Amino acid sequence: MAEERRADGVYEFGDFRLHAAQRRLTGGNDGRAIELTAKALDALHFLVRRPGELLDKSTLIAAVWPNVVVEENNLNQVISALRRALGDGSGGRRFIVTVPGRGYQFVAPVREVHDEPPSAAAAATLPTSSTCKSIAVLPFASLSGDPEKDYFGDGIAEELIHLLARVPGLKVPARTSSFAYKGRNIDVRQIARELGVGMLLEGSVRSAGDRIRVTAQLVEAGSGFHVWSETYDRRFVDVFELQDELAAAIVQALKINLGDGERRVLRDAPPTRDVEAYRLLLRGVAMRHNFGASERVIAVLQECIARDPGFVRAHAELAVAYNILFSLGSHGPEILSEAQRCAERALSLDPRSAEAHAVIGVQHAIRGEWIRAEDSLRRAMDLNPAEPLTHSAYALFVLGPAGKLEQALAEALTSYELAPGTTGAAINVAGFSSLSGRDEEAMHFLQVATELGARTDRLPLALFRSEFARRRGEFAAAAQQFLAVLPEELLTRGGEQLVKLVYSAFAEPGEAPRALAGLRALYAGEALPSLGKWPMILMTLCWYTWLGALDDAYATARRIVSGFKQTGIINVVNLGPLWMPELLAFRRDERFQGFVRDLGLTEYWRGRGSPEGWFLKGERLLLQ
Repeated sequence: MAEERRADGVYEFGDFRLHAAQRRLTGGNDGRAIELTAKALDALHFLVRRPGELLDKSTLIAAVWPNVVVEENNLNQVISALRRALGDGSGGRRFIVTVPGRGYQFVAPVREVHDEPPSAAAAATLPTSSTCKSIAVLPFASLSGDPEKDYFGDGIAEELIHLLARVPGLKVPARTSSFAYKGRNIDVRQIARELGVGMLLEGSVRSAGDRIRVTAQLVEAGSGFHVWSETYDRRFVDVFELQDELAAAIVQALKINLGDGERRVLRDAPPTRDVEAYRLLLRGVAMRHNFGASERVIAVLQECIARDPGFVRAHAELAVAYNILFSLGSHGPEILSEAQRCAERALSLDPRSAEAHAVIGVQHAIRGEWIRAEDSLRRAMDLNPAEPLTHSAYALFVLGPAGKLEQALAEALTSYELAPGTTGAAINVAGFSSLSGRDEEAMHFLQVATELGARTDRLPLALFRSEFARRRGEFAAAAQQFLAVLPEELLTRGGEQLVKLVYSAFAEPGEAPRALAGLRALYAGEALPSLGKWPMILMTLCWYTWLGALDDAYATARRIVSGFKQTGIINVVNLGPLWMPELLAFRRDERFQGFVRDLGLTEYWRGRGSPEGWFLKGERLLLQ
């Protein structure tokens, strides 16, 4: 048992050794010393002696500061210092995991040893027989000097991810995970630790005329040293053979033995026979990832499909682009039909297209077809469990709206574990932590998102910060944060004064009648327009509930249902927050039964289980 580990032992985990008796931490192949404060060493010692155990904060505080009264923030600072020293990322996940609302857990395997390691010089003479089973492929740098060809380096890397992910037993993070580090000056060893891999593949691409030169290097995560490098000169028309040759060379360098039957898993056939169509796909994908979906991206992908109508990935990518354009509000519901058509075409060509299944899942969700949405998204995760965006979509589009916040938070954490370098993954964890009433954890992950580049004065961070301030009773600050994201059309209609009045009414209940009158006047005579835009429809419903005006809250809810019946589309992100603790009065109202039934959620719960803390009795959802 963990409790029986010696207090003066030497503990190995990952690339590190903790020498308890000498009170020092070393890391890497060279056994370099890592500086830690005395309290950080005490906390690490306590954690590694209890790997896998969930330790609440009071237990850790008592162990690190015995007989001393300290604030919880002292422990938070120590844990943050440990994560920085271990290269564990701002939110952890490889070594020290935060279990929201409960405590911390040391999740890495720990081995207690009794002998000191050999010196670095001696170790260098030892044979290296270990086999790497995990690799992250970073974007290849473009050396062509032509911005129009920058996409090709990304394309080479993405294709290698596709190929290597098919190797049995080899862990390969998805594009979303590894490409999050593009353009960021971060040591490769830190990237490897955050992604939990033993090797990194990096490289460069240079093109001139119809020829390309690709250079690739394998980097050992612990030392940062190159262990393999190769350069390939080919004609562009031979790009698929080049990729196959490169993937095979990487597998050999990683010392992964493939049998004759397994060698075919790297590639059954090229993704397309038309090299120009492939070039267009790479360009369209890079444009979408680097600059967002646009009409230009659509045009490039349509040109690609025109050259090769059987190109599966092109159809799937076009479906994704259409979905994103709809979510941005730049197109009406008709574009969803285009997204579904493209996804279905991709699946008719290849039923194992995870990307297409994910698009279909989102399509079902925004149409209120919750069971079909869950089935499609889970199928996408089964086909490609390493893609963080699918886990996020499952949380945002199914579990959150259905009131399964704990499951949604678990999926969001999985997404973050897979892609700790992306702002979206951190923001989703913050959002579901906040909906569960865990503001400390939510604020931590918002800080992570901020460090990764998220803007604090834009959605959704400003809205989260507004809610944190409201929960602390800082109503003026909450109003100011919310005003940062108030739609311009409402600012011109007296929205600023109204928002300030609403938040002042939370502090002074006597102001509630004026605030309610202002809200009713603002939307008098409107069917849906600005109220239908997130976050206004959600916040209006919340404000009415918190001001004790449930009739008005349900009038707003009827607008949601009315819009759904008119268009067949639900603004799904509006539904998850309906399960926050502060809206219990809204959920306990008798009218809630008809509201969720109209949205199709009752049918989902009947087939897939009730929301946390509730149970279904016939057609009625009852509080446990």
